[in-house]
Amino acid sequence: MLVVTNSIKVKPGHGKELSERFAQAKGVQEMPGFIRMEAWHEAKEGAEAEELKICTVWENEEAFKGWTSSESFRQSHRGGSSEFILGATLNKYELLVSNPPIG
Repeated sequence: MLVVTNSIKVKPGHGKELSERFAQAKGVQEMPGFIRMEAWHEAKEGAEAEELKICTVWENEEAFKGWTSSESFRQSHRGGSSEFILGATLNKYELLVSNPPIG
């Protein structure tokens, strides 16, 4: 399993607004190997930026690559630049351990 995080720094006051774009995500849910997407928000009082962390979970690296090379990916990222975005980084993590709840 693979988790891909896109950490997006945004101007204060705009994180939740930008997250709406991901709430309306289209296409990724239909991709083979896609498991789920989550949008996490951090806003520290007095900070120079807020952070959105968009996490997508995939069956494997090939499934993620299939998404990034698809027409749906290009369509969903068209016009994606925003005056609120200050920068972004992409990271990939392979799942090594997972402990479900006991009960």
